[in-house]
This record gives sequence, C-alpha cells and structure tokens, in this order.
Amino acid sequence: MSESKLTPLERYITKRGGDINTAFLDLGENIPGFTMIRVASWMVILGFAAYLLIPSPPTPIQLTYEVDLENAPKGSLIITMIAEGDLPRKMNLEFPPGVFGDTMNGVNPHSATANELNPDGSQGNPLAVQRSIDGWEVATKGAKRAGFIYQVDLNHVQGLDGDVRRHISTPVAGGLRIAGFEAFLQPVGLEVDDITVTLHNPEDLQVLVPWPALVQGSHRALPAPAREPVQQANISQGQGYVPADDVASTENRDPGQPPLTRPVPSNLLFHPQNLEDLNNALLICGDLQVISGQVRETVIQLATDQQWKFPLGGALDMVRRIARTEMAFFGTAPTSQITVILAANTITGKDRFDTYGVHTGSSVLVMMNPETTWEELEDQSASVIAHEMFHGWLGEAIPQRDPEMLWFTEGATTWYAARMLTASGVWTPDYSRAVLQERLERDYKLSPLKSQLSVAEAAAEVMASPGQVRFAYAAGVNACINFDQWLAEQTGKTRPLDLVLRHLYENRDGTTLTRLTFQAAVLEATGIDCSVWLDDYVYKKSTLPAAIRLI
Repeated sequence: MSESKLTPLERYITKRGGDINTAFLDLGENIPGFTMIRVASWMVILGFAAYLLIPSPPTPIQLTYEVDLENAPKGSLIITMIAEGDLPRKMNLEFPPGVFGDTMNGVNPHSATANELNPDGSQGNPLAVQRSIDGWEVATKGAKRAGFIYQVDLNHVQGLDGDVRRHISTPVAGGLRIAGFEAFLQPVGLEVDDITVTLHNPEDLQVLVPWPALVQGSHRALPAPAREPVQQANISQGQGYVPADDVASTENRDPGQPPLTRPVPSNLLFHPQNLEDLNNALLICGDLQVISGQVRETVIQLATDQQWKFPLGGALDMVRRIARTEMAFFGTAPTSQITVILAANTITGKDRFDTYGVHTGSSVLVMMNPETTWEELEDQSASVIAHEMFHGWLGEAIPQRDPEMLWFTEGATTWYAARMLTASGVWTPDYSRAVLQERLERDYKLSPLKSQLSVAEAAAEVMASPGQVRFAYAAGVNACINFDQWLAEQTGKTRPLDLVLRHLYENRDGTTLTRLTFQAAVLEATGIDCSVWLDDYVYKKSTLPAAIRLI
C-alpha cells in the first residue's frame, strides 16, 4: 500500500514503527508489545497537547443593572452595572446604536467610575476607566465581579430635530421616558447568559413597566436585600398600573380581569431574555395616568402624562378593539402585554408629521398634537396605533433587520393597519378606501420619486426626507396590494398574502426576514415562486399598476 493512500493516522503509525495491519488488534495478538505501548504513549501525548492548545469557550457572564429613579424628576438617572463571571482583562462597554453623547440634543451619559467588588458586595479596588468613541473601556484585570456606575442626563432640546428617534428618551411630567438602547451600556464581545434589572424608586414615583417578557419571573434566585426587600413583579398582580382619575368604573374591562392597580413597589425586579430584549425596553416614570384592560390572556395598557380632550376610557376601548382584531388575524398575541403610550408631539414645523409612532418591545409610543380631539383620534391617530401595534407581529415576532425588506415590513403593516381598523369597526370600509386612495394618489402616483427610486431603495432609507418617507410607505402599500392581487391570480385564493403572513408568524424562529426567506415563505404558503415579480416591481424602477380592491 503506497503511503499516499494511507490515512494520516496510518501514516503516523507506520512512521513510528508500527504495522498498520496489526496496530489496532488486541494486545493478546502476536505483535511486539513495546510497539503498541510506544504508539499509544505518543497518541496520549499528542491528544493531551491538542487538548491544551484548543482554547476553551468563554464562560458566559451575568449582568445586573440597578436604575436609580431618585433624580428622575430632574431628568437624570444613575445606573449601576455589575458584571460577574470570567471577566477579561479589559471590558469594552458601549451603547447600541442610538443617540449617544450629544449634549445639545439628546442623551448625555457621563461620570463613569468602576470598582472591583468584594465577595460581600462592597467596593474593592478602583478600576481604570477610559472613554472610548462609543462608550468606556474598563480595566477589569480578570476580576470576578466588577461594578460600573454612570449617570444619564436627558438634556433634550424639544422640537429642534425631525428624527423621531431623538424624541423617545425625554423628560416628561414629573419624571422621564427613556429607551433601553440609550440607557444600558453593554459589554462588547462577551457572552451573557442572564440579565437582571432592578428599579430603585425611593420617591414612590409612578412607574410604567411595559416589559412583559421581563416581569414574569426568573430561573435565578432573588438577590440578597439591599436597601429594602426586592419584590418580584408579576403581570397578574397588576403591579405598576395606576388608574386614571376619570375611569372609576369597570365598563371597559373584561370579566375576570385583575384589579386596575396595586401599589408600585419601591424596587422591581426584571429579567430580560437577552441583550436585544434589554435594548428594546422603554421605561417611563412620573405623573402618569395608566388604565388597563384585557384581551384573552393579554393585558392592554393605555398610559399618558398629558391631559387630553377625550376620555381615556374610550381611547382604551378603541385600543382594545384594534388589539383584539390583530390578535384574531394571527391567532395569538406576540406578547402577554401591549402598552400604548400617548405623548405630546414636540416635533413641529414645516413638512413635519402631525402624529409620530414608534414601536419598541411591547410598547407603542404615539406622539400627537396635544389639542387632538376624539374625532381626530379615531380618524387619524388610530391608524398610527394600529400600524405600530401590528409591528409587534411583523417587525418584532417576525424580525426584520435587513433594509432590503423594509418595503414589505412598512408597506404591509400600513395596508393591514387600515384593514384591521375596518374589521374592528373603528373605520368604515368607505373611509378606509378613501384614506388609502388618497395616499396612493398623492404619495405614489404623483410623486417625482416614482421614476428615480425603486420601492425597495426608497424604503431602505426610511429616515430620509419627509417626501421620501411618504413615497416609501405609499409605494410599499401599493406593492403589497399588487403582490396580493398577483398571488390571487396565480393561486385562485382570496387574500393569499394573509396566508404568507400567518405562515411567517407560525413558523418564526427568531431569524431575520430577508428577501430569500420571504420568497421561501411565499413558496411554502402558496406554492408560487415570486422571485421574478419581486425583481420586476420591487427591486427595479418599474411602475406598479393601479391598486385594485384596497380593502
């Protein structure tokens, strides 16, 4: 047998003086014992050396954040982050992409210090902290526990910037509203297997906690008491709900719903599922009115720090009707709690929008004119509420991070929001058709961008000029209606895009939606290969036909 035909192990045995035909026989066979012993010894040595050379996987660390609300009425938070486990010699702490370090028009984190922590939790030796472009670098020097303290101030200049993301974290009446991605520094390049967030609330501020995935318990034991015993939050107990003064009856609640309110404990304990879940959190404290209802097993909250020209009880009923309809469409809710927050729109000026909506985690933040009437709430703001709520399914449960698919995420959500409002009875069919027709005529058919940008290109830059934003949304709606129409012609089915959406939701596995996964879902749900249609009408600058059967 030529050496070139031998396996690496056979070549090794031959070179060490062994017989490849007998090397693996039992020692009782008629072969020199010292040859097998020598080969076996070398194999053990090589195996041990290889074991030493293979780097062991890093041990996941645990993170604990304490958010101190003592100075929240002044627009400031003090946050302590404790990292435990196999820490590196240097730990880079950064904010996820957001509004960082803009002292004139955004969130200003500062005054960072760090210490090694002793086994009893007391501060040990100080650790060197150096500011980096995106956060801080901490010389942890392989410590097993390290504490990092920093302050976050909301020095937001109201109304000066049209990027709605700059208006998520801001002072509110009696407190503040802050997004997780602007509050929580995170270690870069380290695996994290458990996260705890505690809220310290010594002033007994009203606190809204729209984190359903975080408040339902934990596999970890509660930490030892610090200032006072920590209470495990539980949705079924209604902790954190503060009822509005003008809603004293139970007319807007389903039978069997828990009480509207319980005292907000001074310490609440949360457990995000992962760092992304932590980023998606939205914390609000201050002079809040919060009322709640229920749809099936899902708590529906409506919260505000403003006085409006409509009753909150009626607004909650409208929100519940929308939530019930969207849940019925998909079969289940994406979370066990949906919170809608009504806030004042501070983004004013020419070419601005009257109402802005943001979906973050299980929360829908709607910023609208403080003078909004009940009629305007139903006719205008309801579409924003339905749109952002629908993102709980398409955008969150069915994740979309690829800009190439923004046309579908936003276009389908806008179209289905109108359909959900119609099905829930908030809008009449005629009104829904009129709204859609006006948007398609004004923002797509008459838009000069129609011949300059493809539907996908326009949507991928959704934070561009107001004109491009309007065109991108209208083009996405038109593409979805035409795509549904084309699929119906190919399959003979009514509303086949409904089947695709339900298929994506029922088979979700946490992976982001891409063009390829979308095409695969369409094929599985309808049996149709849609790649050519998408290429022609979405990813090229082809003009879409006039949309038919809008609702």
